[in-house]
Amino acid sequence: QGFQHVLLLTGEAPGKAGVDYLERAVHTVRPYFSSIGIEVFPMATGDYARLVDAGVDSLTIYQETYDRELYERMHPFGKKRDYDWRLEAPERGGAAGMRKIGIGALLGLGDFRADAFFTGLHGRYLARTCWRSQLTVSFPRLRPADGGFQPLQPVSDRSFVQLICAMRLWLHDAGLVLSTRERAELRDNLLPLGITQMSAGSCTAPGGYSKGEHVGEQFAIDDDRSPAEFAAMLRRRGFDPVWKDWDAAFADRPSNPAA
Repeated sequence: QGFQHVLLLTGEAPGKAGVDYLERAVHTVRPYFSSIGIEVFPMATGDYARLVDAGVDSLTIYQETYDRELYERMHPFGKKRDYDWRLEAPERGGAAGMRKIGIGALLGLGDFRADAFFTGLHGRYLARTCWRSQLTVSFPRLRPADGGFQPLQPVSDRSFVQLICAMRLWLHDAGLVLSTRERAELRDNLLPLGITQMSAGSCTAPGGYSKGEHVGEQFAIDDDRSPAEFAAMLRRRGFDPVWKDWDAAFADRPSNPAA
């Protein structure tokens, strides 16, 4: 489809998809992509470093909410209940050598203005502390999902746009990411407001790309345009679709550590 960047995702199950598993997966896909990112459970600095050595160059991890009390209610047991371990994961990734660090809150889970405020503070801290890494901020607005979950505090389009504009003013150099959770018309009109990265052709169901099924979707997709259709829209609006902005050859590490 033209993509040169890939994002590898797992659930919060390191016993089934741990560091060894991810390392093997990275070695498998590395010949096919110029940039490999991960969106997985929080790891120790040493584990992130292993994946960087394997070929990973970007880390995305959402705090979900910066409200400690709400976070504990959402995660009553398990390792994910550790708020601070998750909060400090992006900084550990930066220390391990991740080229790009992505953060965000699940908008609609709690008070979106409070979560946006603390996302901005977190981003400013990371920009200063992990200055070798590029910062990105995502805006995952909660959508209805399989299983009946509904956003606890829905975020209107007006508030959503206000948040994106405020984040662009606060974090001048950060990349701003918008997913296919949002409908096509809204995504198109947000382009001039500072969005720098968008997904296209997404499928959020486990195994959905290979099986062509949508059972068990993580969230509903509202923009179902193909990558080619999305790229054509960008050109019509005077933007250049960039499929590749990084190559492993730029990194200070061997080109094939598995050899």
